[in-house]
Amino acid sequence: MSLDPTTRLLLALAAVLALSLGAARLAQRFGQPAVIGEIAIGIALGPTLLGRVLPDLHRQLFTGAPLTVLGGLAQLAVSLYAFEIGAQLAAEAGTRRSAGHRSPLPLAAVSVAVPAAVGLALAPWLVRSGGVGPHGSPGSFAVFLAAALGVTAVPVLARILHDRGLDGTPEGRLSLAAAAVGDGACWTLLALSLWLAGTLPAGHLALALAGVVGAGLLARRRARAGRDASRTAARVATGARPGAALLLGAVCLAAALSSALGLHTLFGGLVLGLLWPSARGPHGELPATAATGLGTLSTVLLPCFFLGAGQQVDLGAELTDPGFLALVGAVLAVSTAAKILPCAAVGRRGGLPWRDSLRLGVLMNTKGLTELVLLTAGQQAGLISPRLYAALLVVAVAATVLAGPALLLLRERPRATAAEPVLAPTG
Repeated sequence: MSLDPTTRLLLALAAVLALSLGAARLAQRFGQPAVIGEIAIGIALGPTLLGRVLPDLHRQLFTGAPLTVLGGLAQLAVSLYAFEIGAQLAAEAGTRRSAGHRSPLPLAAVSVAVPAAVGLALAPWLVRSGGVGPHGSPGSFAVFLAAALGVTAVPVLARILHDRGLDGTPEGRLSLAAAAVGDGACWTLLALSLWLAGTLPAGHLALALAGVVGAGLLARRRARAGRDASRTAARVATGARPGAALLLGAVCLAAALSSALGLHTLFGGLVLGLLWPSARGPHGELPATAATGLGTLSTVLLPCFFLGAGQQVDLGAELTDPGFLALVGAVLAVSTAAKILPCAAVGRRGGLPWRDSLRLGVLMNTKGLTELVLLTAGQQAGLISPRLYAALLVVAVAATVLAGPALLLLRERPRATAAEPVLAPTG
């Protein structure tokens, strides 16, 4: 039976949201972050499973017009997610200045620099094995690989810390701050790799940044005006939430500017988030109405992004290839060691016991959502081949899945009142 495009879109969206919710709850029951279940469903609804088992259903729901609209929703989700990353970076900087917290920069530097060096070392081998995409060059490929191996998923890390009662421990606080700073460096490496590949002209980058900065300054001014007029009759009559609406409009504008000038939409949201702190509350938080609205919308739409990522990969064939499995195993082992061991060494040098130091390294190795966003940006820009995209996708999921059992092995009685180690003076 042939369905009209509107019906196909609504059915596809309903299926994605319902299955993602069920998979997220199932993942949590097994002690895994919800994002692992959502990623798994996104992959399963693509050529990997649904396209093989029920090809007609896959073609009806996830090709043509429905996929185009879902792709637009996915870009909005990524832009909102990038905004939250930028806001987290800005809030972390403000918190350190106001509260005098110890700097996470040593840990952030090591957590990015060592995996980046490993990525640069692996690049020649992966280039020879066909890992470079159609628009990539050896230089741009190496820089992109450095970013992919150095990134840490801040939202996934925050959820793991909360679920396991580690958010009050020294290693928990330090890992979250360092991950936020390190991710900022990785997004910079991504922009550099796009520039080296010639897909991001320097003039376009400057125009995009200028446009997003202008949008951010205007949004901040309007946000203050909106709060001053919060008790007007119009707002009471309509029940509108101008804070959330303003934020959403600003994120869409920033993402559109960056996309029109050749940047990925995430860069617009990221820069806007960095510029937004003056519109925050006294402790660096977003206004409650705006934060609730944007957070809910981002959570609801992210499964559309995972669906889009799943449509670009067919793991059904790859997972039966011994060469592919060897590639995944090698990259997983090397990248995991390059994250955990140096980060644990920083923790040990700062005064943490060995168990806590190793736990710090495991926390910094969580990938998940952030790396998937970065990998998708690289694959869409043609920096990496579909085969390497699939391999790095499996590596990201495996690294995050393994964090749970590793933390279970390293668990001990919570020490939420323990003194924070002195790693480096505040800059």
